[in-house]
Amino acid sequence: MGFFSNHATNQSKHTITTVIAEGCTVFGNCRVSSDLQIDGELTGDVDCQATVIISSSGQMKGEISANKVIINGLFEGRITAQSIEILAAGKAQGVIQTDNLCIERGGCFVGETLPGPTQQQSLLLTETEETPPTLHQVSFKSAK
Repeated sequence: MGFFSNHATNQSKHTITTVIAEGCTVFGNCRVSSDLQIDGELTGDVDCQATVIISSSGQMKGEISANKVIINGLFEGRITAQSIEILAAGKAQGVIQTDNLCIERGGCFVGETLPGPTQQQSLLLTETEETPPTLHQVSFKSAK
């Protein structure tokens, strides 16, 4: 009943987002545990345990390792993530490593795609569990 009673256990969970503001230019590497939104320019590497968002005004060159990446601006480099979305105004160039890639109509990607880290590990395990391929020698004889 009281304002400070023990029954008032509902605590709000705040979502924290680190923002690189429009007009701001950052050179260097970032490691964040929360979401990262890039509205300005970032040159460097990002290690994010949550979501990286490159907004329509955002530009990034470097490497991203994150749970999810959403691109609506410009990106050049390498991304390793569980999920990658390139939105209608998004443009990405480089290498994308994921098992879940979505490119909206109007979005642009130029580069190479690779399977995500978990799928790549299972592919490697499958290949090593099987017997190694044998080499067969084939010779052709012409008919006389």
